[in-house]
Amino acid sequence: MKALLYEGPERVALREVPVPPIGETEALVQVDACGVCGTDLVKVFNNGHLKPPVPLGHEVAGRIHKLGKRAKGFKVGDRVIVAHHVPCRDCHYCRRGHPSMCREFKRTNLDPGGFSQFIRVSERHLKHTTLRIPPKLDFVAASQVEPLACCLRNARRLGLEKGDVAAIFGLGSIGLMTAQLLGHFGVSVVGLDLDPQRVEVARKAGVRNSFNGKDPGAEKVVRALSEGRGADALVFTAGTPQLVSQRLAWLRDGGTVNVFASFHPESSLSLDLNEVYHRELRVISSYSPALEDLRESLKLIASGKISMEPHIGHVFTMLDFGEAVRRVRSREILKAILLPQEARSCLSLAPSAAAAAGRR
Repeated sequence: MKALLYEGPERVALREVPVPPIGETEALVQVDACGVCGTDLVKVFNNGHLKPPVPLGHEVAGRIHKLGKRAKGFKVGDRVIVAHHVPCRDCHYCRRGHPSMCREFKRTNLDPGGFSQFIRVSERHLKHTTLRIPPKLDFVAASQVEPLACCLRNARRLGLEKGDVAAIFGLGSIGLMTAQLLGHFGVSVVGLDLDPQRVEVARKAGVRNSFNGKDPGAEKVVRALSEGRGADALVFTAGTPQLVSQRLAWLRDGGTVNVFASFHPESSLSLDLNEVYHRELRVISSYSPALEDLRESLKLIASGKISMEPHIGHVFTMLDFGEAVRRVRSREILKAILLPQEARSCLSLAPSAAAAAGRR
């Protein structure tokens, strides 16, 4: 089969690799769609910190191609999403609501990765992180269950209530999903990005109060929505450590600073701890979803309560991975999704065309 492998800084190659053998309790899943996550790009441009070859891709949607003779719960042909990590559900971290910090969670993974034509799904993955795709949901939209689940867990950790105000910095795919989710839960959202195209996409997606990050009017809207208190939460899905420090003035006393992105490894965040102390500020982060977030995310997408239309309009073959990366990094597109079974170049499809590709 074909698979994309990281082979060194800024070098990813499409290689012929063996189809992974499966055990008696495992499954072989044909990958029909896999989203390109920001963490995949971090690996590609990691400046030599990873030891190649490294498989990539984890936002997987596809179908059961083969089952071990003792595999349970599914049949050949079932359309499924598969999340890549599985917590043990019994350790100190799992019992205290931090499954993504579970040592087993970090150890488990798909074999080899979502940017391949087939993956081996372990018994534990099959039992806990493999979910059937509803009949009317296509593979391309279903591939976004895992990233939306990441946003859902983060939203839950924020603990915001209906009528609260959140300012979201960065309106890429994760920032926009976060804005959509918080809006769905009744939170008043102010979205900010330096890219005017992303601001416009967010407005069309229902995030009415979206602004250029340098627009002084944004803070005025935050103050107006919060009756002068300031935002209940500042959510950073992009930006610099300096931006975090600069925008603390937007936050109400007792509010939450939410770090929901990786920052450059050589950057450092400087917070006035006296301000944190005297104003009773919270600083929280969120990394990856819990099992219940995956299930809820699938329901939200399948029901149409959270629209995937802004996120699924650009699909690529694995041959076009370099072009997909270029267009994401240049901010030409919000999200790229690979179709590992496609041989021809498909580049940019409208959402309806992407959906048709996903149903094949």
